[in-house]
Amino acid sequence: VYDGVAKVVGPKRAALQKAEGDLRAVMEQLAEKKRELKEVQDNVARLLSDFEGAKRKKEELAVQVEECSKRLVRAEKLISGLGGEKTRWARASETLGRQYTNLTGDVLVSSGIIAYLGTFTGKYRQETAQSWVQLMRAHELPASSEFSLRAVIGEEVVIRQWIIDRLPNDQVSIENGLILSRSRRWPLMIDPQLQGNKWIKQRLGEDLTILQFTMNNWLQKVIFAITIGGQLLIEAVTSEIDAILEPVLSRAVIKRGRNAMIIKIGGEEIDYDPKFQLYLQSKLPNPHYRPEIAAQCTIINFIVTPDGLEDQILAMVVNVEKPELEQQKQALVRKQNEFKVTLSQLEDDLLSQLSAADPATILDNLPLIEGLEKTKATSKEIAIQVAEAQRTEVEINTSRELYRPVAAEGSMLFFLIIQLCFIEHMYQFSLDSFVTFLYKAIDRTEPSDDLKERTLRLISVIRMTIFRWVNRGLFEAHKLIFCSMLTFKLFQKNALNEEFNGSYFNFLLRAPGVLGAENPLSEWLPNKNWGLVLKLTELEGFEQFGTNMEKDAPNRFKEWFNELTPEEAKLPLDWKKLDAVPFQKLLVLRALRPDRMTGALAEWIRNILPNGRDYMDCDGSASFRQILENSFEDSTSTTPIFFILSPGADPVKEVEAMGKAQIQLQLGTNYWNVAMGQGQDVIAMAKLDIGHREGHWVMLQNIHLMPKWCVELEKKLDVFAVENSHPAFRVFLSADPSKGIPIGILERSIKLTNEPPQGMLANLRRSFALFSREDFEDKDAKVKSILFALCHFHSLMLERKKFGPMGYNMKYPFSAGDLRDSAQVLYNYLEGSSAVKIPWDDLRYIFGEIMYGGHIVDDWDRRMCEKYLHYFMKDELLDELEMVPYADGKLSWMSPQPGPHERYLEHIETMPPESPLFFGMHPNAEINFRTALCERTFDMLVMLTGGAASSGDGEETASPMSIAEVMCSEILEEIIEKKFATDDVSRSMSDEEKGPYQFVFLQECEYMNGLVYEMVRGLQELQLGFKGELTMSQQMEDLANALFAEKLPMWWVKLGFASTRPLKSWRVNLQDRCSQLDDWINDPLNIPKVVDISRLFNPQSFLTAIKQLCCQMQGLELDKLQVFTEVTKREAKQVDAAAKDGAFVTGMFLEGARWDMIANTLEDSRPKEMFTQMPVINCKAGLQSDKVDKNVYICPTYCVPTRRPYFVFPAQLRTKAPPDKWVLAGVAMILDIAT
Repeated sequence: VYDGVAKVVGPKRAALQKAEGDLRAVMEQLAEKKRELKEVQDNVARLLSDFEGAKRKKEELAVQVEECSKRLVRAEKLISGLGGEKTRWARASETLGRQYTNLTGDVLVSSGIIAYLGTFTGKYRQETAQSWVQLMRAHELPASSEFSLRAVIGEEVVIRQWIIDRLPNDQVSIENGLILSRSRRWPLMIDPQLQGNKWIKQRLGEDLTILQFTMNNWLQKVIFAITIGGQLLIEAVTSEIDAILEPVLSRAVIKRGRNAMIIKIGGEEIDYDPKFQLYLQSKLPNPHYRPEIAAQCTIINFIVTPDGLEDQILAMVVNVEKPELEQQKQALVRKQNEFKVTLSQLEDDLLSQLSAADPATILDNLPLIEGLEKTKATSKEIAIQVAEAQRTEVEINTSRELYRPVAAEGSMLFFLIIQLCFIEHMYQFSLDSFVTFLYKAIDRTEPSDDLKERTLRLISVIRMTIFRWVNRGLFEAHKLIFCSMLTFKLFQKNALNEEFNGSYFNFLLRAPGVLGAENPLSEWLPNKNWGLVLKLTELEGFEQFGTNMEKDAPNRFKEWFNELTPEEAKLPLDWKKLDAVPFQKLLVLRALRPDRMTGALAEWIRNILPNGRDYMDCDGSASFRQILENSFEDSTSTTPIFFILSPGADPVKEVEAMGKAQIQLQLGTNYWNVAMGQGQDVIAMAKLDIGHREGHWVMLQNIHLMPKWCVELEKKLDVFAVENSHPAFRVFLSADPSKGIPIGILERSIKLTNEPPQGMLANLRRSFALFSREDFEDKDAKVKSILFALCHFHSLMLERKKFGPMGYNMKYPFSAGDLRDSAQVLYNYLEGSSAVKIPWDDLRYIFGEIMYGGHIVDDWDRRMCEKYLHYFMKDELLDELEMVPYADGKLSWMSPQPGPHERYLEHIETMPPESPLFFGMHPNAEINFRTALCERTFDMLVMLTGGAASSGDGEETASPMSIAEVMCSEILEEIIEKKFATDDVSRSMSDEEKGPYQFVFLQECEYMNGLVYEMVRGLQELQLGFKGELTMSQQMEDLANALFAEKLPMWWVKLGFASTRPLKSWRVNLQDRCSQLDDWINDPLNIPKVVDISRLFNPQSFLTAIKQLCCQMQGLELDKLQVFTEVTKREAKQVDAAAKDGAFVTGMFLEGARWDMIANTLEDSRPKEMFTQMPVINCKAGLQSDKVDKNVYICPTYCVPTRRPYFVFPAQLRTKAPPDKWVLAGVAMILDIAT
């Protein structure tokens, strides 16, 4: 069993061992394979791990590549976007650097302009700013060489918005806007044309509260605006601002606690909001404010400038003519402003982001880069649009500029008419009214396809329309001045057919003369005219004129000088060539025959001005009714018609006649007539309210009688304008010229004048027409004759006023009512009277002392009126009387024989051409008043034009202030040493030695010392003002203006002697007066052998001294003595001893006649001889006597040619002719004639 088992087991064991050995071998192989497998697996794992790493790295690199690509794109975009800015920023950086360097000086100049120069004109601002820049450079303070306020403190985007808001687009207006917006003081706008007013209203819109001091409850509105921090505009401020606003103007704000602020107004405390803003506006063109107001407010001169107005008018004209052009222009302006705003905002955002960006991560700042891309795209788009807009703008401007001459014409006309208020307060014209008539003119212009022709037509119609509108509201005396202003302005612009020369123009206006020059032609040429000739020879082209007159052809020039109408006669020698250049011939007339200047000037205007006759004779052939109806067409419910009254004018009847024809006018139904006076203001307001509602006509007469109420009337008319009156409502106003009438009423009104006719013939026609044919035919033949003589007398009394002081010492309001009432008295006396003898004495008394004499207050004028009546009212009138008194056959016109009405009308038309002989005056009297008219005319023209003109060739002229400064120094040098030691002289004489004459001369020295003291004080003060060491006061400014205009300043007139001389001649006369006083001071006990009483302040005192001496010597009563005159045959130089009785006097000139030294009597003047010097006169004292000597003319003596109120004494002059002749001739002696 064992064996079996062993045998069985043994092989099995052997097989087992072998199997186990195989197993071990296999297992070893397996282990080896497993090891090998593990190595492979490990290798695969390592490879897989390496693959994953490489894959991750690849992905990371791909991401980095993509990010780099993106950042590269961003960098390219950033570099590209900023690349275009580099050049501009470099330039800006350079500019900012330069501005930073000049910042100190520029800010200093800007501050000075804002603080001090707002009230001045653009030219003065520029000159002053430039002088400040030069001053700073002299002190090595940096400042811009070409200073511009706009460049320093202005923002173009803001300025463009202002322009859109109706601020005029000119330098001055933009500077005004900058000053207003930057000033810390309240702005006070001098704004008569409402330029600044409209801009402020447009700019602030509904946020602005507007009020006037004339409104009810205005103070409550001010307080409300202050409390809520509102914006307040106070309009129409006068030269004084209500004192209750003093705390507001001075910003007297009190701080309470941390934030609360209060202000006291009228004693009450109210809350003050710091946001409160105040604007003040004045319509006055040249107001004068107290220094306190000037310190509290920034006064800004918003008066429209020529350039600014020209641009505005251009827009108006183009808007009517080519509305599409103006719309495109306005759209372009708005669009370009929007472009500027957009670019500015984008640039600000970009710079903000760039400054805030981190340089390390700037490429990752997507909003910055995207914003830069947007900015660049927008900039490119805007650049394209700007270029397109600029091209369009050039095209538009080219088309608009074709209308530029029309705009220039309009601007020139407006600046002409606003100067007229310096002549007469009533001549006020607003820009709104001007624009209204400008549009009317454009509508009335005949159309034309040719643009150039259309432009010429527009200029012509606008000029005539504006001229006619203004001319109808001017007095006759001022119409030539206005027409001359227009012509001279066109002349200066070289718009006429003659070449303009500034030197010629200045000579025509100012007529400067050489004083004290010896006159070789004194036999026929006055010294003043020779002085003018000498000055004329200084002009180019006239160098030989004086020589030709003096040496080559004096007789031929004398003949020309004595021509009745020298302007129509050819000048001698080669000077006849001046007929081809009429303006130069005017210069000769100005020098030699100023009495013919106004007529010659009018004729020159007729010929040189396009359609000149239409201007000079404007409305000449139209009746007042036609003019009124024409003006009525231009009126509206808000545009009153204003009648500026003159003596004898009555527009009411014409208005009523027109109303009856147009609207069946009926008083009390649709028409109200109120004559203003005490208690009528309430009635007038009630009638205005009715007319406003119902469309009635309201006539308010004589509103000048209630100047305070006129302010209420202006407020009422303002309310009506806001409430929209009934379309048929019309207001008619009438007033005498008065400064009490508010400018606002005058500016809105259409002004008309209706003066009595000019000339004897026209006046006689109108006077005789006062009596109807039926009434006249019913009268007795005697009544007809006297009535005709009364009409003639009435015409003489009306027309005599044109001769000035030779005609009347005063002006009197004679009217048709005087003639009508005198005629009624005549009827009462003679109608039904059976008396054969006419009561001439009664009629003369009633006419001369009551009817006409009731107006007359001067005794010498009353004497003249009496002599006229003595001449006409006598029996010879009933037959045939010479109607030209004392003409000695030089002119004749007989009274008509009694007959029917038609015969008198026919006789009136036979009246010879008008002559001074009609008035009993010498033909020279016409020269006198025409010369005076010439002087008045050119004085006004000098005042309005400044008296200086550019010659057009670039030469500079001195400013008015520089001329005044030179004049100030010259006069001061002349008088500063003048002083009379009256105290020393008085002490040097004993009481016994002091007689009436000594007291007179001591008094004269005191007067002279007072005058010289005031002159020195005022001139030295003015010098300090010129140097800037004193603020220029109104008195200093008036003195400077007077010096420039060569007029006597007010205080010199008050303290000085009576004189009508211009300043240069007055200065010479002052030296002469001082010389006479010097002679007396050197020998005070003896008066001069011959006293020149024309050189005394008070010549009456010397004549009284003569009477006092007579009293002392003869024991007579002073009040019973009078001065008698005895004319000698000697000149002052021929007197070798003092008068034994009375005193010898000289310095008297006879006007209206001459003194025949051979016959020792009065004679008619020689032609063109206005004054003749009297020989030495012996003035004696004697008892008064009522005895009338028919061979003696009682001649009034006056200090100056203006006569009253400078009467001295009545002199006795021998005469062969009736003394009445010299009374009617206006003969008087004058002490100091203007030379």
